[in-house]
This record gives sequence, C-alpha cells and structure tokens, in this order.
Amino acid sequence: MAPLEIRHRSVRPISAKHAQASRFLQQSQFFDGLQDPRHMFDRVWYLSVPKSFFEDAMTAGPFEFLTAISFSFEYVLTNLLFVPFMSGAAYNGDMATVTFGFSAQSDESRHMTLGLEIIKFMLEQDPDNVPIVQRWIDKWFWRGYRLLSLVAMMMDYMLPKRVMSWAEAWGIYFEEAGGALFEDLARYGITTPKYADVASKEKDRLTHEVWSTFYNYTHAAAFHTWIPNDDELDWLSEKYPETFDQLYRPRFEHWRALQQKGERFYNNSLPQLCNVCQIPMVFTEPDDPTKLCLRSSEHGGEKYHFCSDGCKDIFDFEPKKYIQSWLPVHQIYQGNCGGSTMPEVLDWYGIKNGADNLDYEGSPDQAVWNEWTKSAHKAVG
Repeated sequence: MAPLEIRHRSVRPISAKHAQASRFLQQSQFFDGLQDPRHMFDRVWYLSVPKSFFEDAMTAGPFEFLTAISFSFEYVLTNLLFVPFMSGAAYNGDMATVTFGFSAQSDESRHMTLGLEIIKFMLEQDPDNVPIVQRWIDKWFWRGYRLLSLVAMMMDYMLPKRVMSWAEAWGIYFEEAGGALFEDLARYGITTPKYADVASKEKDRLTHEVWSTFYNYTHAAAFHTWIPNDDELDWLSEKYPETFDQLYRPRFEHWRALQQKGERFYNNSLPQLCNVCQIPMVFTEPDDPTKLCLRSSEHGGEKYHFCSDGCKDIFDFEPKKYIQSWLPVHQIYQGNCGGSTMPEVLDWYGIKNGADNLDYEGSPDQAVWNEWTKSAHKAVG
C-alpha cells in the first residue's frame, strides 16, 4: 500500500441515535434556552465550537477523518465525556441521561476498538505513514481537547452535586489510560500527542477560565450562570489547592460583592475568537496562569489569532482551510446576525432576554428548580 495522501473531501458522519435525539427535542421545549434547538444550533455563538470541530473532520480526507473521529475523539477522549459526566448524572438522579449515556457508551466501545485497529492498520502498511498519522493525532488530540473544555466546565460548575473534578478526571482518563495507550503505540513510532503536556498543565485552571468567560457573556448565552456558593467554593478549593484560592476564588468573591450591590458584572464587548477552535481568547500561558496566551500568524496579508500554540500549529499547516472559518464575532461586526445591537442579535439567535439568559438568581429556571426540589422532599417525606 502506498503512503497515505492528505486530501480534502467530504465524508458523511455516522448517523446519530435518532429516537433519542427526537426524545431530547420533545423534552427540551420545557426548559428555558432549549425551546428551539434547531434554530439555535445554526446561530448561537458558542455552538460554533463543536460545529467547527466536526465540520473540520468531515472536510478532511477519509484517513484523516477516521483518525479524527474513530481514534482521537472516540478512543482517546470519549471516556472523559461519558464516564465522569454520566457518573455525575447518576449521582444527581438524572437517570434519563444515564440511560442515554449507557447506550451511547456501548456504541463507543465498538468505535474505540475500531479506531485503534484503524490506526494500527495504517501504520503497518508503510513506514512513511508514521509522520502523517502522528501529525493527525497531534492535531485531533488538540482539537478534541479544546472542545472538551465545555464539558470540563460543566463537570466542575454545573452539577448540583459533584462527583469528581476535571483535574481528577483528566488524570485518570487521559494521563493514566492515555499513557498506556501511547506506550502501546510507541512500537510503531507514535509518540504522545504534541502539547499533551500543556493540557496537563491547564487541568488546574481550565474550568475556572471557561466558567469565568461564560459568566461574563451569559447575557448572550441560552443558559444562566451564577457565582458558586460557599460550599461550592470550598469544594473547588479542595480539588484545586494549588490554584483556586490564589487565582480564582478572589475573582468570584469580587463578582459576588458586585452582584449583592446590584451591579452584576456583564462584559458588553465582543471577544476575540481563536480562528481554529473558535473559543474566546481566555486561556492562559502554559507556564503563567496570570497572562493570557495569545498567538497569531499572517497569511495573504491578513493576521489570524489563536488561543494556543496547538491551534496556531494547526492553522499554519493548512491555512487555506481555516481562513474560511465562520467566526460569530466577525459575522456580528459584518451585520450578518440580525443587526449590531444586543436585542437584534438575541432575536436572531432566538434567545428570550431575561428568560433564557442572564443570571440564575431570580430566573424562571430557579423557580422551577425550587418547585421540583420542594416536591421531591414532600414525596420522600
């Protein structure tokens, strides 16, 4: 077999579980911010992050697509999505999500086996395939890791009762399990993905940086955010003893003091987005959590911006693909999102101001949650 070639072509993704998706769509109409998911999917800014990931994979060649989805996403990173996240759902009594998760994870087990064998098959065909596959593994590890920053935030901040921290999950499901995987692949000449060390350095601050970003911009999001209460802050301090009290707890306490004075903080500017992962530029330097990590490249007389060396490397290898990125902030400035004012953009998104967004305190969602928990206590009693 000749060495693999890098070609860009469309690949149709594996179909989703249509029955489960349909059930989610039926139920989502009862929750603020989820009443029109099909409309929001094509428009809301932060959904460009997962869309850009999968569209990037679908427009790659078939061998890169298999590396991206069947190996890097399904095998290397999927346990971080399903195992701790579904454990959290079970711990909080959300058995519908657990049922879905168990079903999905059974599929994932088959996909993971397939993904690893595909990688080994490609590596065994020709030694010239090794650097090509390594580059794909490096790229899709980083793309998948950045995508999971949204999941990481939910694990640490959005569960009423928490099971484990993102840092603990990363240690178990990537550093330990992933370390064994890449030891196995070393005989083919494959090494641990480039910038895996950066991801490990970020594990003690990633979720705090992402949650802070959504707290800043929740007026433009289809869900509510809040300042963790004292018990939650103490849990975060316990789980992140090297970083939380020094760097993040003072920030949250400052924002809480503002809120108590009726000055709840919202950032009314538009953030610079990374041209590859499309996440706002909120991540910090690998070795300095007090300094934003900002990278840039020039192509065709234009400057493009990135959140990390990982995203910059991806762009620099094939810039013509990423100069086409549909970046929500750029589209707003160009007048392609319903207008230039916040009410116009929210209307274009389909977000109901005051119901779907803004602070959790005093929201309709909080009222519904309080009613549910009150009913649950009565039933138990």
